Amino acid sequence: MEQIDFVTIEEKKRPRKRAAAPKKVASTSRQATARQGAVREGYRRLTADIPADLHKRLKMQALMEDRSVTELIVQAAESFLRNRD
Repeated sequence: MEQIDFVTIEEKKRPRKRAAAPKKVASTSRQATARQGAVREGYRRLTADIPADLHKRLKMQALMEDRSVTELIVQAAESFLRNRD
C-alpha cells in the first residue's frame, strides 16, 4: 500500500540534509557486497507499466498471502506459460 507522509509547509521550505554515505564493508562474500536493490543471481529485472488498480490488487493479494508481489507475478507467468504449451 502507498505510504503517505504529512509534511507542513514550513518543513517543505526547509533544506533537506543529505544522508551520510553508507560505509563500505570489506568482505569477499558476494552477498555481503551486493548493492541494495541489486538483482539476485540467476534473475533478471523486469519493468512493466500496469494499471494502478491492478497494482493495488496485486499488493493487497500479496499482503493477504504473506508473499511478495514478485512471487505472485512469477507464479502467474509460470502458470500462463505452462497452460500455453
